[in-house]
Amino acid sequence: MQALHRLALPLASLTALGLLASDLYLPAIPVMAAELGASIPSAQATMALFMAALALSQLAWGWAADHFGDRRTIMAGTVLLGGGSLVCAMAPGIDWMLAGRLLQGLGAGAATVAVPALIRRRFNEADAVKALAMVAMAESTIPAVGPVAGAAIVLYADWRTTFWLIAAMSLLLLPLVARIVGRAPASAHPAATPAQRGYAPLLRNRRYLRYAFSYALMFGALLMYVASAPVLVTHALGLGIEAFAILQICGVLAFMLGASAAVRLVKRLGQQWLVRSGTLLQFLAGAGLMGMALAGLAGTRGLVALAVLAALFCGGLGLRGPATMGGALHAAGDDAGKGAGLLMFLAFACVAGATQLVAPFLHYGLLPLGALLFAMVSASALLLPR
Repeated sequence: MQALHRLALPLASLTALGLLASDLYLPAIPVMAAELGASIPSAQATMALFMAALALSQLAWGWAADHFGDRRTIMAGTVLLGGGSLVCAMAPGIDWMLAGRLLQGLGAGAATVAVPALIRRRFNEADAVKALAMVAMAESTIPAVGPVAGAAIVLYADWRTTFWLIAAMSLLLLPLVARIVGRAPASAHPAATPAQRGYAPLLRNRRYLRYAFSYALMFGALLMYVASAPVLVTHALGLGIEAFAILQICGVLAFMLGASAAVRLVKRLGQQWLVRSGTLLQFLAGAGLMGMALAGLAGTRGLVALAVLAALFCGGLGLRGPATMGGALHAAGDDAGKGAGLLMFLAFACVAGATQLVAPFLHYGLLPLGALLFAMVSASALLLPR
């Protein structure tokens, strides 16, 4: 257990730093645009470019983790993240800002792939689920804390401070992670043949694909809800945007409780119990959303009901998310790096598709979101290997 904490906690900090590069910057976008003389579409493109680079880099980093090793992949990604942050911090115009955000997105993608692969290679299946849950708990705090910290920076310091902070944290984490991760033993390195054969074996691995698509649908359902919630809170519930912050806090706390329970219970009750229990909670959340929509709940009562349902869904994700990812990486075997890369690429693609699919129907209220969320959770459950 001590070895697990020694490795998992610094790696959790590294993946959290990549997410912070996105969320810490959000409140600075209007100020940055004004100072650099950029249009609103150009300013928004700095976020879109970061997310596109993050998503598309998953497959490349997955191959790199299997070909060059997890340590080198993590180090290269951290250097890119820090270098991109420096470019953004010193950007004289919007073109340089876009270039820096591209580098940041590419760098942030390395940790989301190499960290799960490294965990899979270092630990047995149950301990890997524990370590993945610890990483997930660290990641879950960023959507709640990042924008608040970013707003404080914009109020009391220059917007460029956000990028100087990311660059400094990358520099500080680099030697720490290099020392703790160290060089993996020979048995932990993937064989040369799997690293050279690309993604074809994974695309023929039915067990891996079932776990990967199940995870992607679950992840997509969550971020579809998060992306849609601000509109629903103001239009369907008739409340101010501060209600969205309340929902975010409830969701993050519930996720952390679920992930913490996964750490404690995985060895006693098993991976499949975590997956089934988490799926059941998510079913209840999806069904509850549709029931809430049909009942026409709004105002404070609607907010309370939606907060409970968000907590159910996120708590279920905390229980089953690490176990589902662990199952996919275990099924990938020696291709753990490419397995993590393909899984996260599918997850980001599912987020984009689901968010775009539900967007035209948000003016009808909660029912379309609840129906799509319930359908995605159902499909995710059906895909799980028996």
